[in-house]
Amino acid sequence: MSDPLQTSAETFAPEAADKTPQADDGHQAQVTLGLLMIVAALALFSLQDVFVKNLADSYPLHEVVFIRSLIAVWPMIFLSWVLDGGRSMQLSRPFWQSVRALIMVVSFTTYYLAFASLTLAQATVLFFTAPLYITLISWVFGKADVGWRRMASILVGFLGVIVMIRPDADIPLVPALFALTAAVAYATAQSMTSWLGKTESATSMSLVFMFANMLIGAIMLLAFGDGWALQHTPDTLTFLFRPWVWPSREHLYIFVAIGLFAVIGFLLLFQAYRLAPSHVAAPMEYALLIYNMLWSIFYFGEGMDHWTLIGSALIVGSGLFMLYRESARGEPLVRRLFRPRRLR
Repeated sequence: MSDPLQTSAETFAPEAADKTPQADDGHQAQVTLGLLMIVAALALFSLQDVFVKNLADSYPLHEVVFIRSLIAVWPMIFLSWVLDGGRSMQLSRPFWQSVRALIMVVSFTTYYLAFASLTLAQATVLFFTAPLYITLISWVFGKADVGWRRMASILVGFLGVIVMIRPDADIPLVPALFALTAAVAYATAQSMTSWLGKTESATSMSLVFMFANMLIGAIMLLAFGDGWALQHTPDTLTFLFRPWVWPSREHLYIFVAIGLFAVIGFLLLFQAYRLAPSHVAAPMEYALLIYNMLWSIFYFGEGMDHWTLIGSALIVGSGLFMLYRESARGEPLVRRLFRPRRLR
């Protein structure tokens, strides 16, 4: 395909990169640049998470997402017209694109809802169970060959979840379930991405997702914009049903930054997976977890007890082990485990 924004296994992780030929200086420089791009992109996504958490006490979630998408959509449309005359915005499967977009809306709505009651580190760690669910989905629906090692790794990951949200833990159960729901929805959407990417571009999927966010946001504005439902909802849903307010000048700058970070981060990840082999680039996505843990501790002053650290280690370790097994076996599932995120 000549489409420069086409999302497919060949585009995000070209065969030439996955064959890992005898490395020369130029190839190593490309790989290094790709890894640096991933680190930079995840730094932007991490800042976006910090900004959203900071806005949680002042704005409803869907207003934040609506404005973020409204700002991000125009650079994406502009880039599509500049790069390929808008061909990458064409839809071949509008129904399934819409289904995937709505699942992504559920994923990031529950992910951000978890921020209101969990620490940033806790929410991020629980969200990183997504690779476990992707493997299970591939096994149940895709008939993928999941051996005993990967099945054991999945069990270890879920053991980490139990350690974190055990009955005597200080983690609220409902927000923890929000984070896990976000991971399940994200895994489902990314499993759909693996086959939608054969005919749909990354740009079109990102745009459909942004328009879905704006549509849901507009519906929430009409139905709950005055905040009438706030007095009838539990504290865990305050972020969802807070009344819409006009952003202050300072917060408007933050909204603009969130939208631009989404677009720039997407473009960096897109290019990174073109430069670096997927099995080399994918583990770098755990940098997001490191970033968010550091923000959680040093910016928000949120402590982490030893049980949270143990549970986090089990979840992250199981995900990295599965990634190692997939890259060793040379199976395409590795590309679905850590597909570049679609405008978080």
